[in-house]
Amino acid sequence: MNMKKFSLRSFNEPKFKMIILTGDVHTNQLKGWEQKKIGSEIKMAQRYLDILKKYRMSCTLFINGICLDDKSEREEVKKLLEYDVELGGHTYNNFKNINIIKNYIYRKLYNCIYGSYGFQEKDIRKTKRAFEKSGLKMTSWRTHAFGSNKETFKILEEEDVKYVSDLLGDIKPFKSNKIIHVPINIPVDQNTIAYGELKPENRDSFASCTKGRISPEEWFEILKKRIKENEKNKILSIILIHPATMACLDNFKLFEKIVEFLSRYESIKMSEFNQIIN
Repeated sequence: MNMKKFSLRSFNEPKFKMIILTGDVHTNQLKGWEQKKIGSEIKMAQRYLDILKKYRMSCTLFINGICLDDKSEREEVKKLLEYDVELGGHTYNNFKNINIIKNYIYRKLYNCIYGSYGFQEKDIRKTKRAFEKSGLKMTSWRTHAFGSNKETFKILEEEDVKYVSDLLGDIKPFKSNKIIHVPINIPVDQNTIAYGELKPENRDSFASCTKGRISPEEWFEILKKRIKENEKNKILSIILIHPATMACLDNFKLFEKIVEFLSRYESIKMSEFNQIIN
């Protein structure tokens, strides 16, 4: 794939006091271990946004398309739109019946867990229609579990998605064809924090609690250090913090401390990224 990159060196100095904060929100129908503990992720997202509002911050939440089709969840999503938030696509329903065996097969066949081109195309279009039926435009996207491949980006471009946040690591945002890739460059909560009960039923292909290696406090210190380093090196920090994780962890106590720290930076939504590029 031809990745035509553009430089961010044209940013003015004050603009590096900006961050992009994002979160992922999933349908209640998944009934995962986190949801069994906290209930509706959409309701947890509202509490997440309440804290951001207190500190006058905005964010982008990537949400399953089915949340906009399901009658009861759609009413909850409407409440999120009362905040300074942008909603982006996050697959229709997390690949629905994915399991360890399918995960392995899809990785072997398609080099990603999102499945075939045909399945991806159907899923992305279904998610986009759910947004449109709710009067929303799906301009940004994050694949569940970052499970995309180059075919995903091709389909998203055809569906007029402008911003994709599927990559992780010390990578500057770059443009490939018509899509601006906005990689997460701060360690992700679910991939880093040791939390949750290590029960057999939680040891599936996406079980957050089996990935963690450090305490929440250690992760917070790393987050602060990395954001300060990015500011010093004139790099925009792109952050992923899950509402469900913050609820499960300690009922948002750590999240409020994080937001208090982040509030010294100006927060922008994913679709506003283009406004800070000269």
